[in-house]
Amino acid sequence: MKVSVIIPTRNRERIVSKCIELILNQDYSQYEIIVIDDGSEDNTREVLKKFFNYRNFRFIPLSERKGPAFCRNLGVKESEGELIIFIDSDIFVLPNFISSHVKVHKNHPGGIVAVGPVIAISEIDAGLSSRGSILDFSNAYFASGNASIPREIFIKVGGFDEVFNVYGWEDIDFGLKLKSFGISSVKVPDAVGYHYQPLPNENNLKALIEKEKERAKSAVYLYRKYPTFEVKLMIQDTLFHRILNQILTGFGYINERRVIRILKSNKSFNYKRFYLTIFLTRTYLEALRKEIKAVNSG
Repeated sequence: MKVSVIIPTRNRERIVSKCIELILNQDYSQYEIIVIDDGSEDNTREVLKKFFNYRNFRFIPLSERKGPAFCRNLGVKESEGELIIFIDSDIFVLPNFISSHVKVHKNHPGGIVAVGPVIAISEIDAGLSSRGSILDFSNAYFASGNASIPREIFIKVGGFDEVFNVYGWEDIDFGLKLKSFGISSVKVPDAVGYHYQPLPNENNLKALIEKEKERAKSAVYLYRKYPTFEVKLMIQDTLFHRILNQILTGFGYINERRVIRILKSNKSFNYKRFYLTIFLTRTYLEALRKEIKAVNSG
């Protein structure tokens, strides 16, 4: 079975090289790697030049940012594999990554989508054998950071909605389409993806806050497309989610200034990550309410 690994990337010159190196070190032989550079403004192209001579590596640069949905659709159009594996360019994998995905699909010849676990790591050179925490749990039907799907099913459901041209929700939307077509989602526990997720400094935190605002805009589009209670739960647009976040953030006690202080402390990675997560969720929920209000008033 020929496999195509599709990787969109943008401004990740520091980490994309290791991502590619690990995918090139697989115990499975019939595969190609297609990297779509989403208008990077750094040295991504220069960093990846060392892979240009590999017969199973392809690099597709875009002159401007189009978004991950566009990049993944383009990657599939340019691919040759019967099986498509999607991962992100900040995901690191072990040598059995591709073969684990292939094995699951061979066990389900009727056609399924397969989703592997993603475990956060804080260092590029961290050992790739650590076990995840409760913060890594995901029950997503489809998660573009580590998922595979037969090419024919991807084409059948129409690929990703390219209206999602900023951060967030394009993979959830794709999962909803798969469900509507009756395509089952199966877990691939052995195909672990290690997500390089360093804790931010004060400057990087600003960028994460902006990403959450982008995610709020995408969430509103998702709900307008699927105006169901299930989607309201997904995007956390309920009174329960707002009250829960208020409690977790101490009714505003965990704000940007205190999160920066926590990030600078000697607390553990998961401790810091927990408080960062609830703060960013608060940022997202506040932006979501503003976006919904703007849509309703417009």
